[in-house]
Amino acid sequence: MNMKNFLFNSSAGLILAILSSSAFSQNLGGQISASTGISDNAFKSEGGALEERQDTYAASLSGKYNNRLVNANAEYVAQSQQYSEGSQEDRGFLDGRSSVMLGGASDPVDLELRHSIRTLLTSPDALNTSTNQDDREIISATPRLKQRFSNVDLLILSADLTHIGFDKNKLNNSERITAAANWVRDFSRVSNINLNIEQTDVAFENAQDADYQYTNSSIIYSAQLRKLAYSLAVGYNKSKRDIGDSYGSPTYTFSAHYETAYHDFHFASSKIITDSSLGDGNLLSVNLDPTSDGAYNVDQIERENTEISWTSQLLCSRCTTSISLHMNNDDYLVLGDTREGRGGAVDITYAFSKWSRVSYRLSTTEHKFAGSFEGRDYRYKRQLLDLSFDVSKNMAVTVFYENESRDSEFDYQIYDENVFGGSVNFSF
Repeated sequence: MNMKNFLFNSSAGLILAILSSSAFSQNLGGQISASTGISDNAFKSEGGALEERQDTYAASLSGKYNNRLVNANAEYVAQSQQYSEGSQEDRGFLDGRSSVMLGGASDPVDLELRHSIRTLLTSPDALNTSTNQDDREIISATPRLKQRFSNVDLLILSADLTHIGFDKNKLNNSERITAAANWVRDFSRVSNINLNIEQTDVAFENAQDADYQYTNSSIIYSAQLRKLAYSLAVGYNKSKRDIGDSYGSPTYTFSAHYETAYHDFHFASSKIITDSSLGDGNLLSVNLDPTSDGAYNVDQIERENTEISWTSQLLCSRCTTSISLHMNNDDYLVLGDTREGRGGAVDITYAFSKWSRVSYRLSTTEHKFAGSFEGRDYRYKRQLLDLSFDVSKNMAVTVFYENESRDSEFDYQIYDENVFGGSVNFSF
């Protein structure tokens, strides 16, 4: 049995067993929705005039379950998109993530199972159409051995088995095996220092010439205060291809989260070597606009990423305002390509009453390329205005207007599209 089948059968089986248990179902919530809209430029082309009805059917589920030996979380959204005039391929897809930790914090052995799936663009400059969308699925199993040498010293030895699969871009399918050692020393009840050493063997199923070995050594300081949590890691990482050169550089990761009754602030910044298969590992991001996350030709990527978000209810008692910014620089180590991405978003929601609200979102991104994508720079902007009414405790009706525009150095990638529509949502 290969790693893919082993991980899929064992991880999916255990996760499904826990998610379907009666205890988990008592903490389960979700939503079912049907949406329809009329587009004035369904082909997303300059001067395009195809008017089309576009329907979306969605179901989401989320929940968690905890006891002394099991900690499980899941959040998934399934969607079906249909296009009345065939401007795009009808498509169904699943986005989300789940994890199960078997074993308590004080147990000498534990096992973590993780699953995630995310929709990406097939290349960094692709238009956001169903034809240009791909799915990346990541399945992982991580057993750990833990040994305490004192009240403040903990040694953790772990192995990680991960399979990454793409629905379309099979060249980026990969399997990776990681061995890691961590020594954790508690400074206080709210802070600790962690010395980490890890090595990963990465094998591409359909591009064996790109196989490589990754090593990372770092020191991490973490603190968890009443309103503020932060972590800083500094170290050195290196990748060495089985056939080819090696690349090494300093690495860092910093994150901070501050939360009060009226404010929620998050900041994260990192520099690390990843690859076109793993990307950001399907992590949640403040950037909700379409992205390839580096996935097209197989390569290692030195990535610098920074994002910041702020949410507040201070402006007025009926308002919620969110502002986010993000920056991403990708340097493809063998191909020689580079990509720079910048963007931001503003979300404003105003509640007229307990049963009705209006919200507006504006997001914009700018991408610049060098190398094989030279001359394909583009700017993307999306606006969404919706008005929602709660018909009952579990049902809401929404009407919306959406504008999507793109300006590019390539003429065929310039367009402006307007969509008017409505949706019905049932929550449980």
